[in-house]
Amino acid sequence: MKHKLVKRPIPEALHFANAGFEADAATTAVSARRQAMLPLGALMLAASVSAWAQTSTSSDQVMPTVEVKGQKETESKESVRTTTTSIGKGQQDIRDIPQSITVMTEKLMDDAKLSTLREALHYTAGITFAATENGTDQDIRLRGFPVATTGDLLIDGMRDPSQYDRDTFNYDRVEVMRGSASMLFGRGSTGGVINQVTKKPFLADQHEVTTSIGNEGYKRLTGDFNFKTGDDAAFRLNVMRTKADNKGAEIDKYGIAPTFGWGIGTRDEFNVGLFHLDSDNIPQAGIRYLNGNVPDIEAGNFYGTNSDYIRGKATYGTLGHIHRFDDGAELRSQLRVGKFDRSQWGTTAGFATGTTAANLNPATVLNRVGLAPRMDEYKGTYFQSDYNNKFNWFGLEHKIIAGIDASSEEADRFGAAGVPGTNFAKGSTTVGNPNNGATLAVSPTYRPTSDYSAKSFGAYIQDLVQVAPAWKLLGGVRFDKFEGDFAQLTYSPAGVATRTTTSLSDSPFSYRAGVLYQPTPASSFHLSYGTSFNTSADTYQYVTPLNANTPPEKSRNIELGAKLDWLEGKLSTRAAIFRTEKYNERTTDSDFAGTAYLLSGRRHSQGVEFDVVGRLTPKWEIYLSYSFIPTAKIDQAGSTQQAVVGSRVGLTPKHTGAAWLSYQATPQLRLAGGVHGASENRPLQGTNGAASTTARASGYVVGDLMAEYVFNETWSAQFNVNNVTNKTFGDQLYPGFVISGPARSALLTVTARF
Repeated sequence: MKHKLVKRPIPEALHFANAGFEADAATTAVSARRQAMLPLGALMLAASVSAWAQTSTSSDQVMPTVEVKGQKETESKESVRTTTTSIGKGQQDIRDIPQSITVMTEKLMDDAKLSTLREALHYTAGITFAATENGTDQDIRLRGFPVATTGDLLIDGMRDPSQYDRDTFNYDRVEVMRGSASMLFGRGSTGGVINQVTKKPFLADQHEVTTSIGNEGYKRLTGDFNFKTGDDAAFRLNVMRTKADNKGAEIDKYGIAPTFGWGIGTRDEFNVGLFHLDSDNIPQAGIRYLNGNVPDIEAGNFYGTNSDYIRGKATYGTLGHIHRFDDGAELRSQLRVGKFDRSQWGTTAGFATGTTAANLNPATVLNRVGLAPRMDEYKGTYFQSDYNNKFNWFGLEHKIIAGIDASSEEADRFGAAGVPGTNFAKGSTTVGNPNNGATLAVSPTYRPTSDYSAKSFGAYIQDLVQVAPAWKLLGGVRFDKFEGDFAQLTYSPAGVATRTTTSLSDSPFSYRAGVLYQPTPASSFHLSYGTSFNTSADTYQYVTPLNANTPPEKSRNIELGAKLDWLEGKLSTRAAIFRTEKYNERTTDSDFAGTAYLLSGRRHSQGVEFDVVGRLTPKWEIYLSYSFIPTAKIDQAGSTQQAVVGSRVGLTPKHTGAAWLSYQATPQLRLAGGVHGASENRPLQGTNGAASTTARASGYVVGDLMAEYVFNETWSAQFNVNNVTNKTFGDQLYPGFVISGPARSALLTVTARF
């Protein structure tokens, strides 16, 4: 069946189909005479699960048909609402997952023009961002706990560990699951996980080209081309090119993501894809706190130099396979091999001695200092295979998911040698003279500082049991094995290197349990408990003997929540009360000095979250995400007092939230607007020495506006104004400096669909 392509505001026609939902809403019957091919992980799991899945059949028997169901297209490209997710291992109903989940669909990202992962995450509650001393911008906090890049960022449910400039051009959606989830994903995931769902080929010829231009020299071109190449085969190509002057914080990047799928909707479905992203940007400079606060300087002002840079390349290939058994079971396997290169050198601007908030003026001097230059070369190979099926055992229905995953990772890190070190001066300017064109005569020369190689293996099983018509019980367990070899290099004044090596080996278990009460198809209530662990190598920086001798940190999450649908399923709401606790955090103690870290630290956060997503009326659509965390504190610390007992954990504001509301004014015109913001926020630690006050960022609310006009089935135009009031706000916080959020921007987008 061929899909018709029409514009979003015309409800009586079909729109550009959602990636991955290749079977449309129809049911496709496929003859099971097709020989089952089980590459990748099938052979690993077949011995243990195929006996559950089906009984053997002789070669001359006719096997029953395999029924493949697609998902309604209106739940992705056409809506900010969805009822299913792939974050829980395979496609599942959100109501059957006893944890809080927020999904940002492609429509929401298109409407608000969220072109990077960080921009998209501003539109979900409970998330904040830390700046780092070397200028990286992927330190994400969820419920006050780090979303470590080693385990908490996923692509299609598989680990996405490296730091790079994540762009949304190849995203179908972004899914956020809150709370401990090591039972599903292994190490990390104390505060939750973030899953980037990529676009997949589908069985139709449909294409979309989008061109955007804006102020500060912003230009962006994206293309999404899908070609049906056979009865069950298709090729999809997504491309992107973006450039912007951005007041000196330049953007210059391109990306390409081709994917070919065959056997789509059949017993054995395959896809093979390649992703490449290349960026050569100038990062926004950090600025020192002034009297403990974010200085009142015009939003977007750039106080770095033309010699600053963040350069990166991310390249990976993916091979995926789905085998559908006759009894409805599925075996999903993925293999990904990637290489990531990144180098960066940023700037922090500090105020001249004697500057206060009262005497701050355009002539105030700012002294620029270079952040620590850093370069990383990273390689990773990842494999996972997940099996799911339903069984009737002892008169009860069981939904089983089980799987294995393995990884092999290598990395080399480099720091600056010679003059352009951590405190290399980059000259001065004034508050009233941003982006003064300063170019340095020198740049960092790199030398190795550390390297590692690590291997991991994990196996898990989870059972969701229907114990009564409205009641389900969930239980799961996972075992992980992690081994790593690490090395640090230190240099004498003469440049002679000394190499120190350590090894690490951990074998922890993780658990998940829950109770679900579902009295109606439109309501689901849950109580859940989950654990997580963090090895000493989670950031691949803890490579000292102290860390090697320290067991993993452990965390737990308890959540009571509800998911309710309204207005005949057009509107969905979610609410949860949670407590997330890390109960043996690494600290130091004089009795163990030089031997190991002491797992004596404790901290926790607890609060309330809720989401409202869907259609209020045929013309009004809403997306709302809000988090209230009244308590986030240090409960116990080691003798060195790495944190003050009883103090509030940094990067955990009491209030965070986002909202987006759209109105279909006429069949051609749609208007929308949104806000996102947070209450007062603080970095993890740190003070402003001059004023002896704790650094902080005041609360803020940023407003965005959008208008879209559809000319016909092919052409449409969209106008966005983001940060309408040009609000200056602290977006990424570090103890010594802050990186402000983006200034007001105006963007005109023209889209052709054919």
